[in-house]
Amino acid sequence: MTTRLITVTTMVLLIVAPSVRSQASFDACRITYVANEGFLIETKHHRVLVDALFGNIEGDWCDQPTDSVANLMLEGIAPFDKIDVVLVTHKHIDHFNGPMVVKFLMNNRKSVLICPDQVNELLQRNADYSEVSERVHSLKSAIPFDTTLRVKNADIRVLRFNHGSYFETDSVTGKAYDRHRGVENFGYLIMADGYTLFHSGDGSPSDKTLYVTYGFGKKELDVVFLDRLFLQRDGQELMSEYLKTRNLILMHIQRQSREYYKSAIRSVPAMFVFTSFLETKVITK
Repeated sequence: MTTRLITVTTMVLLIVAPSVRSQASFDACRITYVANEGFLIETKHHRVLVDALFGNIEGDWCDQPTDSVANLMLEGIAPFDKIDVVLVTHKHIDHFNGPMVVKFLMNNRKSVLICPDQVNELLQRNADYSEVSERVHSLKSAIPFDTTLRVKNADIRVLRFNHGSYFETDSVTGKAYDRHRGVENFGYLIMADGYTLFHSGDGSPSDKTLYVTYGFGKKELDVVFLDRLFLQRDGQELMSEYLKTRNLILMHIQRQSREYYKSAIRSVPAMFVFTSFLETKVITK
């Protein structure tokens, strides 16, 4: 498959002197947990938010940002200041909230958004969408899909994966169907300041053919973010053959299940589970 390279010109900015926080990390990569599959990724010259702008979900079936953390993000207050790019993997409410994303873009005028077309369709319902639309880079996709966008000298490789299956029974026919079959789910390969990180979104652990098509397995990745379902047999095969890394972060873990997963991976040093909001992990070469 041919990879297309698109330069996001709205983010060709002058590089200013790094903040004290960036200087302290030298050439490290800093990962900060927001909630569920939401993270802040910082390298020497880049800051990326992935699946972090969501909330106001009823129930406790997933972690979501606290009001104080959400306010820090929306207002662009440290550690969420000077965000280069916001990535949304798919439209589900535990990954994306349209009003929050639009408000963030209005308050952070130098940030851009990359997302599936289904996410953009929901954003367009917001009355203030026209104020931020020029910085929204939505991508129409089919499977397979492989495109690279360049943002402030960082490369964001966008890859379409099947969303993990969730079967329900049709009340009329009595037949099982996959509720998530039509969901556009993006995985992102983030290449910045010498680091390569992969975030799978809610990608299916059964997508081996797509990982082969996209060329995974040829080199070790610095950081990999995977749904907890990758601990199942199919996912373990993918991890061992195509997603080799010394830093594997399991995500999409309910609060009441954290101790179980921490115990399950205790003997695997490469695997890590975040346990608290704004907890940070520093990765070095």
